[in-house]
Amino acid sequence: MKSRARADGRKGLTLLELSFSITLLVLGITAISRLTLGITRVANMQRDCELATEGARAMLERIQAEAFSQAFRSFNATGVDDPGGPNTAPGANFAVAGLRAAADDPDGQPGEIIMPTPAGLPGELREDVVNEKLAMPHDLNGNQLVDALNHATNYKLLPVLVRVRWRASDGTVGVVELKTCLANY
Repeated sequence: MKSRARADGRKGLTLLELSFSITLLVLGITAISRLTLGITRVANMQRDCELATEGARAMLERIQAEAFSQAFRSFNATGVDDPGGPNTAPGANFAVAGLRAAADDPDGQPGEIIMPTPAGLPGELREDVVNEKLAMPHDLNGNQLVDALNHATNYKLLPVLVRVRWRASDGTVGVVELKTCLANY
């Protein structure tokens, strides 16, 4: 009888074949899950980067729309010199819809406007500030000299860097920077 059962062929899977099949299935599902998570992460990073770029671009447009002589006072890091009175202008920090500030951000907003101001003196616009991203030091008032005076009221060039720094859902920190130099000659 035994020989006849073998002659008819196998009618089921052995335990070894079943274990091997389940292992392959689990490995395949794991690989697909990892691929899906990777694609989702990249899509989220791209979405965040687009939000940050759009937020920075919109802020640059807002700065450019301001009266040139008031742009520095409206978007610097102090509210004391705001054109409409203390703390009436937008200032140097801003929110970006859909983005959270990085954990170490002191003001809790992902957007920041950087101009050539010395540390500790946010109301001063100075030519002698060293900042490669703003191409500083540089003559801002057009007198062909770079000095250590405050040019908040007589600048003809205004270098501006808009940075958006956010915390992604996976905990990483993203950064987008746009820069321009406004001129009024």
